[in-house]
Amino acid sequence: MMTLLQDIRYALRSFRKSPGFTITALVTIALGVGANTAIFSVVNGVLLQPLPFGEPERVALIGHRYKQINLEAGVSGAGFRFYREQNRVFERAAGFAGWEANLASEGKPERLVGQRATADYFSALGITPLLGRGFTSDEEQVGQDRVIVLSEALWTRDFGRDRGIIGKSVAVNGENHVVVGVVRNGFQFGTDPISIWKPLAFTPDQVDPRCWGCEWMSMVGRLKPGVTLAAAGVDLDRMAGLVRENQASGRDFEWGLYAKSATEQVTGNIRPALLVLMGAVGFVLLIACANLANLLLARATARQREIAVRTAMGASRGRLARQLLTESVLLSAIGGGLGLALAYAAVQGLVASNPINLPRMDGVGLDRSVLLFTGGITLVLGLLFGLAPAIQAARPALHGMLKDGVRSSQGGGTLRATLVISEVALAIVLLVGAGLMLKSFRKWVSVEPGFVAENVLSLRVSLPVAKYPGEAQQLAFFDQMRQGIAALPGVVAVGGNVALPMTNNNWTRSFSVEGFQPPPNANGPWGDFRSVTPGYFEALGIPVKRGRSFDETDVAGGRLVAVVDEVLANKYWPGQDPIGKRVGFRGDEKPVWLEVVGVVGHVMQNSPKDDEHTQLYQVFAQAAFNQIGFVVRTTGNPAALEPAIRRLVLGLDPQQPIFAVTPMLELVSGSSATPKFLSLLLGLFATVAATLAAVGIYGVMSYTVAQQTRELGIRLALGAEAGSVLRLVLNKGLVLAGVGVVIGVSGSLALGKVMATQLFQTKAADPIVFGVVSVGLIGVALVATLIPARRAMRVDPIVALRAE
Repeated sequence: MMTLLQDIRYALRSFRKSPGFTITALVTIALGVGANTAIFSVVNGVLLQPLPFGEPERVALIGHRYKQINLEAGVSGAGFRFYREQNRVFERAAGFAGWEANLASEGKPERLVGQRATADYFSALGITPLLGRGFTSDEEQVGQDRVIVLSEALWTRDFGRDRGIIGKSVAVNGENHVVVGVVRNGFQFGTDPISIWKPLAFTPDQVDPRCWGCEWMSMVGRLKPGVTLAAAGVDLDRMAGLVRENQASGRDFEWGLYAKSATEQVTGNIRPALLVLMGAVGFVLLIACANLANLLLARATARQREIAVRTAMGASRGRLARQLLTESVLLSAIGGGLGLALAYAAVQGLVASNPINLPRMDGVGLDRSVLLFTGGITLVLGLLFGLAPAIQAARPALHGMLKDGVRSSQGGGTLRATLVISEVALAIVLLVGAGLMLKSFRKWVSVEPGFVAENVLSLRVSLPVAKYPGEAQQLAFFDQMRQGIAALPGVVAVGGNVALPMTNNNWTRSFSVEGFQPPPNANGPWGDFRSVTPGYFEALGIPVKRGRSFDETDVAGGRLVAVVDEVLANKYWPGQDPIGKRVGFRGDEKPVWLEVVGVVGHVMQNSPKDDEHTQLYQVFAQAAFNQIGFVVRTTGNPAALEPAIRRLVLGLDPQQPIFAVTPMLELVSGSSATPKFLSLLLGLFATVAATLAAVGIYGVMSYTVAQQTRELGIRLALGAEAGSVLRLVLNKGLVLAGVGVVIGVSGSLALGKVMATQLFQTKAADPIVFGVVSVGLIGVALVATLIPARRAMRVDPIVALRAE
């Protein structure tokens, strides 16, 4: 221990004597360790930590899949009951559906994200309530379902963790519900935490076997012990075959059943992006490692005379190697500590902002797993990259090193050159990845959404069916609300839509086109369906290309009308006037036909990647729902209108909340959050990588020039021109960079295939990106080499020879 303390003190003195080396090494380590720790903490919390279920590997989600149209959907009520009863692979199966719950509070009503679930829901997930119980099968009956289960967060926030809450009544959606249980936080299948659950009670319409395609609910199952997902898939195929033979599926498309793990359901969409980022920071760490190794090799070479003197005085090779390893590990530990501080700040920022709406962010932090990861890579850095210099320095050539007039050897030159080539190659891969993402992002944001988002406020309202049981009552409330908003100062136009653009609210529907017969074995018409009020197209600035938009004459019980987008019109009526044509939906006996009264511009509903569907609009009065989203166009800042709208709604119903109040510009910006975030981080990592590569080239060439001072002095003394010396040094640096670029381009081709799913209208082997990155990094290498090259051409031969 005394020897170790002596080595540490000596190392600290050595670091103080070489501040340039120490600062460069610490910054290099801190960047590499900090970036990796920050991203790993997100990957660990989102992807690696098990879901908070009992035996989560046995939990699977079941649904319908339509391969031809690349669509996954839920199941119908009849389908759920059939699959629950007929399956052979699930120990328990449960159904659930989204539920918007209004918690009654005079003057300040609260909207909660909820779910309706069948009796086995919590047991299928392996969830044991903190208090009380889950649901019983009796409570799946209409009239027996007025019980609720609270989340721990809601129980804490609104009920002060009162353990006597079980058995008490709470007013939800205008009806009293008895609290029967409280469950812990942290389990969900989407990004919004669930606050409240209610039994899923089926109405006769919801379990009508004639509508197998009415996919309004989700299904979850707990696999029997020893049953795999693959085996479950085989059984689901069997059940789908039975349905196709004996039931009307309610769909015009070929379909099947799928089972996916709960982990894939929760993280499947974001997994590729996080793995790309993890790979990118891994490259940054490798470049940092190469730089650190170069620094330590150069430092060990420069200290060869010191090592030789210590050896001549009796120091053993083991003692010398231990001293150098102590210095390396200590340097790595200090840099790792700085990196941990950087990671902590980065993680706090990511958790607070959650820029791409990552799920499970409540579990992201510097926990034990992350600290072990950081400690591991820090220790590896110190040992692995301190080992080669220690071995090299522990074998000094005493005779040469102790003679006057003999320079330190240039040992390790080949290794240092190899490390620089590796840095350049890795930097090329990162720069190409960042370039592809940047080009993809520019293509993404250049797509016009089809509406004008400036000065528009969006909001949502969901009416409790118990309080507003009929369509007439719901329509009356929404009409009063729309007219009241229209009368507010500064409002230009207002309209409603059951599924506003950029909200990931996907409503798709098959329909018929009068006179159109799909080819044999082809899919029938299918696309986005929206129910909108008069004023909607005007409020969002969606252009009316032909005919008219909906107006106040389009009422319930009146002539059934529709508006279609220009994509649908051009597809089914090319070269014809679509006004007066008819589209229809499947009825009980024959299609229900709607007359086309207008054609509007195509609207991007969620993102450019899924912007290929035709779009069909029906007037809200003829296709009413109990919930709607409003868009309000104003003359000024739309957010300033929120208080007035809240007061208006409270005047209509003191217990009715509005929610999801967001300027439309923020929704549009949010649709590009993932590519923007990836582009930003990959660009940041690539910049760090290019900087570290430039530092590596500069360091190697500076060291080479310093070691060749005598040779260069002799060349100049014998008549060599300064320009030839300049070219000599530049050639060496550019050769290293050129070899690295060639290797890096080859690696980038493989990276492009991995990133293909994240790119939009951008080729994975885009020649412009590859060319610009390669030339750019060669330019960086040229600048990094030019400084030591200019120093070399200015060597004074007399001074150089006298120093030797």
